Amino acid sequence: MFRRRSRLSFFLLAAFLTACGVDRMQAQPSAAPEQSPAETSAPTPQPTTTPSPVPASPTPTEGPAPRDFTEEFDGNLPYWSFLQIDNGQMAASPKADGGYLRFDLPQPNQWVYALYGAQEYSDVRVDALVATSSGQGGAAGIVCRYGEKNGWYEFNIYADQTYVLLFGQWLKAGAVARYTPLVRSASEKIKTGENEIGLQCQGNILTPYINGTQLLRREEKAFGLKTGQIGISASSFEAVPLQIAYDWVKVSEP
Repeated sequence: MFRRRSRLSFFLLAAFLTACGVDRMQAQPSAAPEQSPAETSAPTPQPTTTPSPVPASPTPTEGPAPRDFTEEFDGNLPYWSFLQIDNGQMAASPKADGGYLRFDLPQPNQWVYALYGAQEYSDVRVDALVATSSGQGGAAGIVCRYGEKNGWYEFNIYADQTYVLLFGQWLKAGAVARYTPLVRSASEKIKTGENEIGLQCQGNILTPYINGTQLLRREEKAFGLKTGQIGISASSFEAVPLQIAYDWVKVSEP
């Protein structure tokens, strides 16, 4: 019954519209008549202008490498490179993780370096805040005047409150190195866990620091390094695995 009423209503409505002269096709808007070329009106002349050149979007470029800076290891490290002494047991490269540069040394007698290769320095001071996860061994260090051919100066602290200032040199580039101690001593300023260490290389004077305290002044003329890169180091001994983490490194020129 519902369908029949619907159809009847539809036919009645159609009949009513037809009687009123309303055609569904005529309800659509008619297209504008086409004009012949002769009937097309000429466009109004517009004043000619010379468009201004659009400046090119600047290409993002990496800024110049800084000389005096504090590295906090929060992101990419485009100016740092990593190498290790080859003892037959490869160590993984250090990784920036949670604002630290972490050295993971799973095997004994591994020496790993992180070098800032974008600048070379003659007179420079390098400070760093470093923590070690082991109280039984390992060393954390600062490097100045590094050169692959001529060698480098290095200051290391140990968990037993001893420290050493040394000269290092490659016997086989990037593989085997020889270390010559310049100073070996002890300091109660070295703490278990976290320490702030520093090394200043100025002229022929090497000056190490522990937690804000100057330890000594060493005049060094035997090897006579004048300039080079700076860096940090981590090394393991018998107590492994060992993790050494650098919170920040500050580089300044005295």
